[in-house]
Amino acid sequence: MVKIENEELSQEKIDHLKDRIKNQVEVIDAINNITRIRILLLLWIYKEQSAKDLCEKLGKSWPTVTKHLGVLEESGLLKVREVKSRGQFNKKIYSVIPNLLAYTRLGFDFLKLPPEDIVEILSHDLRSDAKTIEIIKKIFEDLPPYYDELDRKLFELSPTRKNMDDFYFKKHINYYVELLDEEEFEFYFEKYQGMLKELETFRSERKKPKKSIQTDKIYTVLDIILPIKEIQEARFKRFWKT
Repeated sequence: MVKIENEELSQEKIDHLKDRIKNQVEVIDAINNITRIRILLLLWIYKEQSAKDLCEKLGKSWPTVTKHLGVLEESGLLKVREVKSRGQFNKKIYSVIPNLLAYTRLGFDFLKLPPEDIVEILSHDLRSDAKTIEIIKKIFEDLPPYYDELDRKLFELSPTRKNMDDFYFKKHINYYVELLDEEEFEFYFEKYQGMLKELETFRSERKKPKKSIQTDKIYTVLDIILPIKEIQEARFKRFWKT
């Protein structure tokens, strides 16, 4: 289990930490929109896209897409380069800044702040989490038609060992569900934190030969821990009260 050292922070460190958390909260607010999430997903998948490319893939109008691109760009989440093109204006090509997701994680440092500040941050974080869950729900709405397409494509594949392995592990949606008691949760969470540190080490080592590395981000890993006892109690106790 992660342990938070209750060290006394100087006012300077408290102010610095508050500023950093405020920036992270602003990033989360900028991302919390289903169209902007879809834009980021497309930029992760294809590395770079013009506004026209995004309009075609999203099925959205130019004003809508450029409005959301403006929000993301203003929040410092996008890299933009211009390509000379015919006409009065150069074409803008968009990509996502490296390590964007790191800017959305509050981590545990804020738990070192005075308790009254922690309450304010947690309150904002709860509202942000609720929005994020709504967005995840909408993204999952893409899965039923995707599975229909998978079912069709399965029977078009040549049934070789490699094709079957690739289909199951890379096309099929793999998920793992487990129920944990308190001790198992602490064991799992400790291992999970260790895995994240190993992933960051792996990324750092991979970047060493090059100044920067940008690869297609074609997979998403969702690791969600649900406190199901608290969730169910909140549901049925509220039902009885009403």
